[in-house]
Amino acid sequence: MHLVVNQPRENYIIDYSSQPDSEIWNDFKKGEELAFSYIYYKFYNDLYYYGIKITNSEEIVQDAIQELFASIWKNKGQLGHVHAIKFYLLKSLRRGIIRHLERDKKQYLRLSIFGNKQPNIEFSEEEITILEEASSEKKQHISNLLNTLSKRQKEVIYLKYYENLEFEEIAELMSLNYQSVINHVHKAFKKLRKDQEFTRLYLAGK
Repeated sequence: MHLVVNQPRENYIIDYSSQPDSEIWNDFKKGEELAFSYIYYKFYNDLYYYGIKITNSEEIVQDAIQELFASIWKNKGQLGHVHAIKFYLLKSLRRGIIRHLERDKKQYLRLSIFGNKQPNIEFSEEEITILEEASSEKKQHISNLLNTLSKRQKEVIYLKYYENLEFEEIAELMSLNYQSVINHVHKAFKKLRKDQEFTRLYLAGK
């Protein structure tokens, strides 16, 4: 399935960029195609990069994104009120990818990064932005360090510091309680700060 979404006009992007998510979502629910186009192009990259993080199949990610947007357009009249569109889409995509994998058990087993439906996110040196001027070797060191965290710790860190979600949103997306999310962050940073290079870069980046 391939969903065709028209690129919104530049002046319309500017108009929508100044509006709160709730108003954009309401326009979309009323069938405003330009609101739908704005949502699609505004959040596609965030969805794609998160999808690639939780499954190493580009085909699955692209299919899941297409299915997600086709579904919300088809059912727009029945959808509830949304205050944070990005969070809503990320949560829906995560569920969609899990369903997609479960439809093909062989593929699910082959893409074993989903252990007990918990993705094993891996960080790369290109994503390390603690210091833009840090050397490639230092960035690689930090990415290797991040990859020693537990699966849940890595996903919480990614959603908080790369997708900029609130802790409450992360808890709902990952089906955890709020305090568990906070605990994962604290434990992650406690481990990371044991590394002198991370501590130096972290403090310098504040």
